[in-house]
Amino acid sequence: MSQTTNPQVVIIGAGPAGLLLAYQLVSNGVPVRVLERHPDFEREFRGEFLQPAVLATLEQFGILPLLVERKLAFPDVERRLFVGKTRRVMVPGGKERGSLISQAGLLGVLHELCGRFPHYRLDFGTTALQTIRENGRVVALKTRREGTEGRVDGDLFVDCSGRNSGLRKDVGLQTESNPIPADVVWLRFDFSDAPEALPESLDVHMFGKGVVAVFHRTTRSRLQVAYSAPGDLGGLRKNLPELRRQLLPTVPETLRPHLEAKLDENTETQFLRVVVDRLERWHVPGLLFLGDAAHTMSPSGGQGLNLALRDSIVAANHLLDALRAGQPLDERVFQKIQDERRPEADQIQAMQTRVHRMVMAPLFVEHLMFTVLGLVLKLSKKASQGGQGLAQVDMRYGIPVAQLPR
Repeated sequence: MSQTTNPQVVIIGAGPAGLLLAYQLVSNGVPVRVLERHPDFEREFRGEFLQPAVLATLEQFGILPLLVERKLAFPDVERRLFVGKTRRVMVPGGKERGSLISQAGLLGVLHELCGRFPHYRLDFGTTALQTIRENGRVVALKTRREGTEGRVDGDLFVDCSGRNSGLRKDVGLQTESNPIPADVVWLRFDFSDAPEALPESLDVHMFGKGVVAVFHRTTRSRLQVAYSAPGDLGGLRKNLPELRRQLLPTVPETLRPHLEAKLDENTETQFLRVVVDRLERWHVPGLLFLGDAAHTMSPSGGQGLNLALRDSIVAANHLLDALRAGQPLDERVFQKIQDERRPEADQIQAMQTRVHRMVMAPLFVEHLMFTVLGLVLKLSKKASQGGQGLAQVDMRYGIPVAQLPR
């Protein structure tokens, strides 16, 4: 790429990584265009638990207080771990408190803040189909919007489109995969008639042999449930009697009467195929992959959202370092980003794979393993890893919300 102080950055995917990256770049004078294939931010189920490693940054720059003020976040929420319904064990990494946020709300706020700058643009309903390369470098994207194909040019492309990115295969990058024993059915229930019944914590219940159920509140007085078990969960989602038979026994007693009444053919559900994979190389000339597009995470521990945000912070640091030094945004810069972020992503993926193996054990073995693991981590230097991350990440070029133009 030729040296330029004002490159056009095209971000594929208006998710947390994409829009936090856009916020950092746009507020530092870099023109950004974001392509999002969905028509809005209100779409499929998403991770909503922000851990301390990310919260400190969002708090420092005024983004979290804005979410709390608008009732788009619940601060100081504890993540609790149970074997069965009532036997509590220590969360690996020690006691963890974070914030439950509306991911759609977070994206809306970031989009609003970016929109204060004239050099920001977000195109909803626009799918990136494939790359267009010249002399081996990505210089444009072939897109589709409302059935019409088009072309989007740019100086740098960043793929933050998540686990289903088609551009990885398009540019010929190889993935490494780890087998995971179970998928997930997500369910969401309207509790506007009983908001007092919603849990104040995020509770994970493990029942042995791969059965796990997660319960937490979300905005607009709703309860979100994740159910994981061996077998055909895609089919289970469509079989209401069998879903009721399997899910309801895992529900805490305080919630069970409500779910018995509310679980019907109108319940919001989604099936998630659990994948843990990673790109050996996160970039090709002109194109960088971040978040799940670079290293697809399991939902275990709610790490996907938090690592994606941390990826975007590190990426912005290195991109803006290079621009301020008058250096090109080339593969040397991309490799610095990968070198800083890949060790944490690899370690957490390895941790997720171990946890998945542990939950496949019989109930009494699972209880023993998590009890011992919690004690070992409590006594070790790794005691804070669960929520604090494995690497120090600082937003060096963050502009506080209070200092943005009105």
